[in-house]
Amino acid sequence: MPRPYRKRLDAAVTLNATCVACHTDEAKQWQGSHHQQSNLNPAYRKAFVIEPTAFCRGCHAPEGDPRIDPPKAVSELGVGCVTCHVTEEGFVLAAAAPGDDTPRAPHPLRRSTAFSQTGGCTGCHEFRFPMGLGDDDGQFMQTTAREHMRSPAAGKACADCHMPRVSGRRSHAFAEVRDPAWLRNNLHVKAERAEDDTFRVTLVQPAPGHDFPTGDLFRRLEVGCELKNERGTVVRREVRHLARHFQIIPGQPGRHLAADDRVGRDPRVVDLDLTPPSGAPQRGTLSWWVRYQRVATVGTGTNPADAKIESEVLLHSGEIPWDVK
Repeated sequence: MPRPYRKRLDAAVTLNATCVACHTDEAKQWQGSHHQQSNLNPAYRKAFVIEPTAFCRGCHAPEGDPRIDPPKAVSELGVGCVTCHVTEEGFVLAAAAPGDDTPRAPHPLRRSTAFSQTGGCTGCHEFRFPMGLGDDDGQFMQTTAREHMRSPAAGKACADCHMPRVSGRRSHAFAEVRDPAWLRNNLHVKAERAEDDTFRVTLVQPAPGHDFPTGDLFRRLEVGCELKNERGTVVRREVRHLARHFQIIPGQPGRHLAADDRVGRDPRVVDLDLTPPSGAPQRGTLSWWVRYQRVATVGTGTNPADAKIESEVLLHSGEIPWDVK
C-alpha cells in the first residue's frame, strides 16, 4: 500500500513523468492539488519553520530523503502519481475493477480491493507521533482511519467522498477538503437561545465518515459569539475551540492528549454563557459564527488563544436580537 518515506528522489520524478504523459486528465487534476503541493503548502511551510523535522518531511516530501531538504523537482512532485500507484517495482497499483471487466493496460497492473477501500489512504493519513507507543488514540498524530472505522460510513471507501467520479472516473483533484461550500454542507449547525443567558450551538455531521475536523493537530473549529449593545459595542465575547487538544508537559517527552471535543458521529453541543457584565444595557444583538481554522502552531496547547492562525473559512454565522431575561 502507499506509504511515506519512499526516498526514490530523481527516479520518482522521472517515472512520474511517464504517468503524466499518458494519464493527462488525472495529471491535470493532480497538478496544483493538495497532494502535489504537499511540500509547498504555505500552512505546512510555516509550521515546518517552527518544527523542522525529518518526521514531517517523510510525509510531505515522501520521495525525498527526510534527513535533508528535497531537491526542487522532488519538492514540486510532492505526493506524486508514483507515490500512490507504484509501490513495488514493475507494477502499477490500481483499484480492483468491478466484475471481470478488467481493462487492458500498457504496463503490468496490481489490482487491489484494499487499495480501492481505505488501504490506499491509511499509510499516510494515520500515524503515531515520533515517540508514540501503544495503540490508544493519544499516541497518534492523526487518527483518521480509526475514526472512519468507528463511523457509520465504515463500509465505504475514502474515495467515495474525497475522489468523486467525474465523467465516470475518480477525480484526483482532492478539492473538497478546502472547498467552503463542501465543508458547510458536511457540517450542519443549529444556534438557539437556551436557559437564561445561555447560547447553544449544536453541530452535526449529516453523513459522518470521520471526526470533523480530522487530520493533524493544526486543524480546529472555532465556535464563538459576541453580545453587542444597541450602539454596536461588544460587551461580552465567548469562544470555544473544538479539536484534539494536546499539551506539552514539562519534563515529559512528546505531546499529551488532554481532550478531544471534535464533532463525531453524534451531535456536539456547545453552550456559551452570555451573562452580561454588571451595568450593561438590557437589550442588544448577538452575533455568532463557526469557523474552520488551520494554525501554524498550537504553542504549549494549554491556551487555544496562543495558536497562530494560518487560515480560516467561515462556515456558518448569524445575528439575533438579545434581551436580558
